[in-house]
Amino acid sequence: MSKSYKSDATKGEIRHIVCIRCDRETNHKVLQSVQFDWSTENGDIQGQDLYEIVQCMGCDELSFRIGSTNSEDINYDERGAYMHRETVTLYPSRIMDRTPLEDDYILPDIIRSIYKETHTALSAGLKILAGIGIRALIEAICKVESANGGNLEQRINDLLAKNILTPKSASILHDTRFLGNQSAHEIIAASDTELEIAFDIVENLLEQVYIIPRKAERLKKRKQPFNNSSAV
Repeated sequence: MSKSYKSDATKGEIRHIVCIRCDRETNHKVLQSVQFDWSTENGDIQGQDLYEIVQCMGCDELSFRIGSTNSEDINYDERGAYMHRETVTLYPSRIMDRTPLEDDYILPDIIRSIYKETHTALSAGLKILAGIGIRALIEAICKVESANGGNLEQRINDLLAKNILTPKSASILHDTRFLGNQSAHEIIAASDTELEIAFDIVENLLEQVYIIPRKAERLKKRKQPFNNSSAV
């Protein structure tokens, strides 16, 4: 295989990618880059990998971008002309409209740990691991809340009996439980839409059970009148 490297060949160029802080697609400027060109010994297949440090032009957040193309991976434009398709990988991994919960530090340690790992798997497109993580989050909530039962279905019902869940939330969690079963036991990946909806449901549950009550306690304390015990 023949190969060659070129430094800063794309420096100053603009990339339109999702910003991990802005949570939407923004223009990113290439600060530094290394271009790696390669081909097989007989020259039948050629490729190029671009390694770029990019900076969001809105919030200045830094990311690492890899853009890869090769002569075997071809797409066609609107005029029917062929073009080489670029595969883009971003670090840290991210997907639009999926920033972590702002107050996840309020969550119990075991739940926060699983939540972060599941969020990372979802952002990286690891569908089976994300589905297993969603189920593990439900299991962790049941454990922290000391839910009784020989299986997850019974433990969710116990959370309902303890008024930790509303009937509607319990019904939704049962549906989410089946998605986790599919990933964990049948090794079948859920669709992007199913995972997005399931994760939204679990995030809302975490907010209802842990985050909002803690915030309400803080607000209540702030509203308590000042008691000056030294007053005469």
